[in-house]
Amino acid sequence: MKLSVHGPSRSPMLRDASSVSWHRNWLPPHTLRWVWLLFSVLLASVAIFNLSQVQTTNSELAKRRLLEVSLQDLVLQSMALRHLEQNSSAEMRLELEQRGYISVQALLNQISARLAVIETIADTGASQAAAQELRKQLEHLDHQLNRKLNLDSAQIDQWYNTLGQLNSAAKQIGFEQDSKVQMLQRNNLLLTLLVLLFSVGYVCQLLWRQSRLRNSLLSEINRLALQSRTDPLTGVLNRRGWQHATEHHMQLAQIHGGVRGSVAILDIDYFKQYNDTFGHNAGDTRLQVFADLLKMNFRPGDTIARIGGEEFAVLLPNCNAADAKRIVDRMRAHAPNEVGFSAGLANINTQQSIAQTMAMADQALYQAKHKGRNQSCIAGKP
Repeated sequence: MKLSVHGPSRSPMLRDASSVSWHRNWLPPHTLRWVWLLFSVLLASVAIFNLSQVQTTNSELAKRRLLEVSLQDLVLQSMALRHLEQNSSAEMRLELEQRGYISVQALLNQISARLAVIETIADTGASQAAAQELRKQLEHLDHQLNRKLNLDSAQIDQWYNTLGQLNSAAKQIGFEQDSKVQMLQRNNLLLTLLVLLFSVGYVCQLLWRQSRLRNSLLSEINRLALQSRTDPLTGVLNRRGWQHATEHHMQLAQIHGGVRGSVAILDIDYFKQYNDTFGHNAGDTRLQVFADLLKMNFRPGDTIARIGGEEFAVLLPNCNAADAKRIVDRMRAHAPNEVGFSAGLANINTQQSIAQTMAMADQALYQAKHKGRNQSCIAGKP
């Protein structure tokens, strides 16, 4: 990886603007917590309502089971009543004894008791009306027995018709209760899915928010790390950034068997006198102009750093010192008159440390200074 930093990272103002834009598009954490709380209360209310409906339905189902059992018994007793109506009195007594009834009156008493249970359970208009009608017919049958009269076949037929109406009403009640149970099951399933989706969504949103915060933290750490390696005045690397970049380059050179390259050290001529004459602001401007000149003339993959007050260094991968000198001389030809500079260059040797290479380039720089400044020298050459 080549480290080439020619300018600072995104400004804090831009980061703040993006943060504000993000908060406009997404709910802030406290609002999200209130939404979660309100939704939880709503789900709890629906769950409590469903629980009450389930309890009511269970009670209704218990009544329904008792009603079905009572109707079944009533139908069997009515069949015995029909059978008694069709037989003689001697056969009637025998039939009653076989069925466990001492007399017809005992059978009617059992029917009356079962009908009383049904009247208590029946809570709809049709079932209540049918139960009341059966009660009237039962009283009429009982009146006939009390008067020592035979049971009327037409009355028995009417009894069966009314019993059929009661049975139909009971089936309608069962159908409605089954529909209600199915509706409650659907509601409970929907409620479960909502709770599951909401829980998963809330957890995913928290994980997503944590991921964004983690990424923001990493970006901020990287930005601060980059700032710690960047010169704030010129926007190029400082000495720490230079050391990191050159050490990384030397590691790659050793891994890949000696990558060619060179180092150039450039020093602005007579910078102290210029700074004392025109002031520090003018000196800062001269440094910025010189840094911009370096950025425009060197390649994007070259690493530029300010390693001293008016001293700059450039790492040129895959470029020897002679080629680097031609770049520097061409840059000098296009430089403003007030930004004259001297340069020393040295080839990188993987057998030497970067500090040794820079020492050689520094000696070449002093050589250029002694020759009259505003020129370039290569280490090891006169």
